[in-house]
Amino acid sequence: MPFIGYKDSNLATVFRQKGVFKMTQSIDKSQQKFYRLLRDEKAIWVLYLDIVKFDEMEFRYGNKICNQILTELENELYLTLKQQRSLYLFAQIESRGGDDFVVYFVPRKKIHWEISEVVERWVLPLQERFNYRIRKLVDEKIKLRSGLARCINEVGRSADYLLYTAVKEAFLLNKSEPDPHFFARRAEINHLIEEPDTYLKVAFQPILEIRSGKVFGLEALARIPGSTYFSNIADLFPFAEKIGQLFSIETLCRRQAISSFPAIAQNKELLFLNINPRVLIDHEFVSGHTRKLLNEKGLVPTDVVLEITERSAIEDFSTFRAALNHYRNQGYLIALDDVGAGYSSLQSVAELHPDFLKVDQSLIQGVNADPIKWALLETFVTFSKRIGCRIIAEGVETAEEMSAVVQLGVNYVQGFFVAKPSFERNSINPAFMEIFDPQRLLNYIEQSPIISLVEPLPLFDIITLVNTVEAYFRDHLCQWLVGITEDSRLVGVIQRDRFFAALGTRYGVTLYSERAVPILMDKNPLIVEDTTPLEVVSSLAMQRSDSQLYDGIIVANQHKPIGMVSVANLIKAMSERQIKLAQGANPLTGLPGNLRIDQEIRQHLEKGLSFGLIYVDLNQFKYYNDLYGFQQGDAVIKKLSDILIKVSHETAGETFVGHIGGDDFITISSPSDIEKLAVNILTQFDEQCCGQSPGTANLSVALAGLIVNTTEQSWTPSLVSERAAQIKKEVKALGGNSFLLR
Repeated sequence: MPFIGYKDSNLATVFRQKGVFKMTQSIDKSQQKFYRLLRDEKAIWVLYLDIVKFDEMEFRYGNKICNQILTELENELYLTLKQQRSLYLFAQIESRGGDDFVVYFVPRKKIHWEISEVVERWVLPLQERFNYRIRKLVDEKIKLRSGLARCINEVGRSADYLLYTAVKEAFLLNKSEPDPHFFARRAEINHLIEEPDTYLKVAFQPILEIRSGKVFGLEALARIPGSTYFSNIADLFPFAEKIGQLFSIETLCRRQAISSFPAIAQNKELLFLNINPRVLIDHEFVSGHTRKLLNEKGLVPTDVVLEITERSAIEDFSTFRAALNHYRNQGYLIALDDVGAGYSSLQSVAELHPDFLKVDQSLIQGVNADPIKWALLETFVTFSKRIGCRIIAEGVETAEEMSAVVQLGVNYVQGFFVAKPSFERNSINPAFMEIFDPQRLLNYIEQSPIISLVEPLPLFDIITLVNTVEAYFRDHLCQWLVGITEDSRLVGVIQRDRFFAALGTRYGVTLYSERAVPILMDKNPLIVEDTTPLEVVSSLAMQRSDSQLYDGIIVANQHKPIGMVSVANLIKAMSERQIKLAQGANPLTGLPGNLRIDQEIRQHLEKGLSFGLIYVDLNQFKYYNDLYGFQQGDAVIKKLSDILIKVSHETAGETFVGHIGGDDFITISSPSDIEKLAVNILTQFDEQCCGQSPGTANLSVALAGLIVNTTEQSWTPSLVSERAAQIKKEVKALGGNSFLLR
């Protein structure tokens, strides 16, 4: 005869056998029974039951009636088990307090239904009989909510753990929305765990460094291509957590990612691994497991960035931080994912001190045209610089979004505009490389282009009514300019002050409100390309008529509007630029000094750009200066600087000219221009300096040329300086106007 038991909230158990009641503190006996059954490879069905919206019933009927309802439910549960006792080897009812009950079944082989049929065969008939019992207490039908789990023996797992996990799973299912595909989903996850190589694949999506245009890392993204019941991987993880398999699934995803990464990565690219906060502090998490996987594939922790996904809130930051520091101390880098969209993102940043902040796609989408998103991203970029971490923009899908994140100073970018996730190494979108090739980015820095000042430009179609634009301006008090487009082409703008001046006339509202915007738009605004230097834009703006002098400036990329710039911001930027140039310039020649020279060399090296460098030095200058005086000496130095500037403008590419000090100068150009540049310097110096003033016939110029090829060896600014000084020493030993290239 099977045992049928009831355990109340005081942990006392009542067993009935052949109609005889036995009161005993027999939890240990029932647990031991469970343990024996598990060891005998018997399955335990765990059913978690409660009453739907019971708290509302307590409000309507009061505690007395509700206590009677619970008593009747307990009685019906016991009676049901008693009547079906021949179907079970063992059964027990446990009260969890309030309206929550757990029923444990150990089915016999002759039971005539599967676990997937328990709700239909057992719970619904129970609900019907229970409602019949309480028909005189309440005037409504009460529904029971259920969650069902199956507990089976697993090698290496304690019976306590197995039962706890099953009850937890049943509880989570009880409290979640009904899932008609629950058992099919669970079976699919079991197949995935048993045969991960068949059912689980890993795609990789590149993360590009904006400054160099090169792949910085690859994010591993799990995929389940043959899945029937999970539409995408995002549905898999919450369900795996619900059934207690999150740790297993995440472990498999990491293993597959680490196994696949070496075949697809190049040039010390980093592996970005997603990890759920709950897994990192799970007591089942095996210390050193990830590192072991890395060692098997020839990788080390410094090759890996752990992406802390915010699918769930971090509840105990002190515990989580300790776990995270354990990995950080091994060399892993830390990225915080979903910033701006997940749980407690700002607190997570403050508590965890990540190396990277991955700004969520929801903030990146349309950032180029949304002033609020623009301001938020700008704040994150500024904030990241203050705390010493780097920003990754996720989900960049358009050229306009890419332009926005670049000009806001984002460090890295990821999204479909760069490359889609792929099982093989994917090529970078040519449109990205065309717009943001390294040389173009370098020109941005060198020339301080107008794109560095761009603000979002709201766009309206040409058929928009005036009253719509009026409403927009009134809702956005800080917006002073909007663009008007026709077939995605900018055809005009509306300046806020002129717009309201027109509406403010005696019949303005009546005359214009219901008409299309072209009647009030400026059809000839100043439009400049995003690479136009500030000085050029400033000159163009100041050439306008007095009435348009302070109108906004439209910035375009290949004739498509990407934003606007106010004249006030342009003037401010020009002033700051002139101050910076003055601070770093040589007072005699006005050329950039050592600080700017060092910055120029560093920028080339950081971007991996090869370049040609010429160290320019006058022979016998000290003797000449001592003999003829510093005024004559300064005149020669100024003449040499003029020659260098003139010949630099004749090169095919951009050439930087700097003044180290005294009679020492430096030029930086493309490697292909260096020889022509040197010949022109020697020719011009011979024609314009030698013999033109007393004593100058004895002067000559020494040019030490150095090709810095970043693909052949690792360079540093100090190494460049050291090599250039060595070549300078050699070329000066030659005497006369000479050029030596190494």
